[in-house]
This record gives sequence, C-alpha cells and structure tokens, in this order.
Amino acid sequence: MDLTIDLARWLGLATLGAVALMVAGLLVLRWVRWWRAPQMAAFEARWLPLLMGCALGAHAASLPPLTRAQRWPFLKLWLHCQMSLHGASRHRLAALGRQMGCRTMALQRARSVHESERMVGMLALGFLQDTESVGLLQRQLAQGGARQSVYAGRALLEIDAQAHADAVVQALLDTPALEVSLASVMLKPFRAVMAAALLRHVPAASDARALLWLRLARALRLQMPTQVLTPFLQPQQDIEVLIAAIRLVQGEQGAQAVAAHAGHADWRVRAQVARALGFIGAMAELPLLKRMLTDAEWWVRYRSAQSLLRLPGQGAAQLQALAHDTQDRYAIGMAQAVVAQAMPARAWTAAPKGAA
Repeated sequence: MDLTIDLARWLGLATLGAVALMVAGLLVLRWVRWWRAPQMAAFEARWLPLLMGCALGAHAASLPPLTRAQRWPFLKLWLHCQMSLHGASRHRLAALGRQMGCRTMALQRARSVHESERMVGMLALGFLQDTESVGLLQRQLAQGGARQSVYAGRALLEIDAQAHADAVVQALLDTPALEVSLASVMLKPFRAVMAAALLRHVPAASDARALLWLRLARALRLQMPTQVLTPFLQPQQDIEVLIAAIRLVQGEQGAQAVAAHAGHADWRVRAQVARALGFIGAMAELPLLKRMLTDAEWWVRYRSAQSLLRLPGQGAAQLQALAHDTQDRYAIGMAQAVVAQAMPARAWTAAPKGAA
C-alpha cells in the first residue's frame, strides 16, 4: 500500500515538473520573440525600401551585406515582395535575389525537414526562375502532400508554365488529400494554362479522381464546356460528383442538363439544382422552380425561392404571387422569408415620420 502511495506521489511530482518545464519553455519563446521584434522591425525598415526601389527600377549601387542570421528573414521578405508584384518588377527582384545569393538560401530551405521552410524554399526557386532546380522541384511535386504539391507546382509554373502545366495537374489529381482552397489561391495567376491542362486530363466518370478534378476546376473558377461535364451529370453518378458537376455548369445551354435532376431522390442534389438554375436558368425554368418551391425539404424551398427572385424580370411581388398560387403554406412562408432577407437593411430600420 505504501509503495502504491509513493509511486502515485512520484508520478504527480513528475507531471507537475513536466508542466512547469512546458510553461517555462513557452515563456522563453515569448521572451525571445519580444527581444527579436525590434531587430526584425529595423531589418524590414532598412531592406523593404531597397527591395521596392529595385522593383520600381531604381539602381542600388551597393547593397548592405547580409549576416548569417539575416539570410532567412531576407529570403522571406524578398519572397513576400515577389508575390505582391507583377510584370517587370518581378524580373528586377529576381535579378536582385540572384545577386544577394537567394538561390543558395532557397536550395538549402527547399531540402529542409521543416515543411514551412521547404515551402518558402521551393517558391523562392520558382520566382528566381532557376531552371537548374527543375529536377528538385519535380521530385518534390511527385512526392505529393496536401500542401507540398501545390507549392512545388506553383514554383514550376513560375519557371515555365507551358512546359510544366500538365505535370502539375497530374500531380495534383494524384493527391487525394490536396488542399483545394490553397491551390485556388496559389495557382490563380495561371488559370488559363491550368484550364487547358485540366481539359487535357479529364478523368473518366468512374475514376476516383473525378471529384477532385471537378473541385479543382471550381476552386480555380474555370469554365468547363457542358459536353465535358455531361458524363459527370448522369443520374447514377456518385452524389458528391454529381453535385460538384452541377456547380460547374455555366450558361443557359446547360440548364436542361441540370434541370433533369430536379426530382433526384437526394435532397442535396435537388437543392443544388434549384440554386444553379437561379444563375444559368431563364424564364423557361420558372414552372420547375415553382414546383420545387413546394418541396418537402427546407433547403430546396429556400434555394428555389432565391432562384425565382434571380430570374430575369422577376421580383418580390412576382415571387410572392407564385408562392400564393401554389396554395402551399410552406412555400408562402419561404417566399416571405426570402423577400424579407433580400430587402435592404434600411427598410427595416427607417421609421416613418412622426413615429414614436
């Protein structure tokens, strides 16, 4: 019994000691950040005007040397400037980066075991237009990863978009855990070349990569021809794939293919159909949306009411009239709610003259 009590006491003390060490470590980290903050502010105040001046075409006769401790902050600051600029400014900054030894710094970081450093290193190699690093970036791209494939792909596209677009798309589609939202931000400057590459790599409707292909195209806000989307719009298609395909349909020519799923057994598909028809539909879809306004599912009625309000020539009065014509109290209530939601806020807050 005494041995058990002693063991519990020692375990408690060990736990308290571990917690104390963690708290001490956090305090040390905070102190280090506080101590470094003025130094970093002074570093940026010195270098940012030089970098921006170079980007604008100002000639820097002599640049201050970088200490070993300043190389990493400089690389990040230089990369931040690169991603904020376009055109000839980037070429000037790339020349400055090569002059300051950014290639060596970027290569070192691109091989780091820390993911954040690898991302910065790969991007820097891309903005340096370093063709000698293509092999390294291609290996990083092939290794995949939710984030690494995006950063390696962006770097390769910066070096030569036409030459590497197909490889980048192929690698992204082979990354099931791909961060699609990150890809949409990082690859946005290359939407045109990515659209062409995605059209060259359209997966089969039964391919496991079909959903990722559709989501990537939507994230990049690409317009895909309706005939390309047709295989993904079949009734027997997987629900997630079908919804993703409906979201991609553009133009009135695709309205019929979308409307064909208005009676789908899954309410999520019906809701997406109702929503899509508000953007691609015309007056021909009004009777269908009117019927969907009486759907048993709340979300379908809500999307239908919104879409009826978006159709050409339709407004609040027309929506409410259509709802009353159905003689369905749920449709009437939904129409009233959507109209109220669409009204300007001032209509609710402005009181009539003489009101108390």
